[in-house]
Amino acid sequence: MTQEFEGLSRTMAANAGRSGLRVHVLPYPLETRPEDEVREIARQHWPLLLKTLGALE
Repeated sequence: MTQEFEGLSRTMAANAGRSGLRVHVLPYPLETRPEDEVREIARQHWPLLLKTLGALE
């Protein structure tokens, strides 16, 4: 999710009994950033996202 929805996402997870749910937070906003900046954010976050998903240790 993006930073804007982090609180809501964590609240929804907790309400569903999943307060320990792993989440990955991206900066907000993304849609107004230049493409090269969004691509750099993606490059930086890709390994972190894979770790969050459990694909990397």
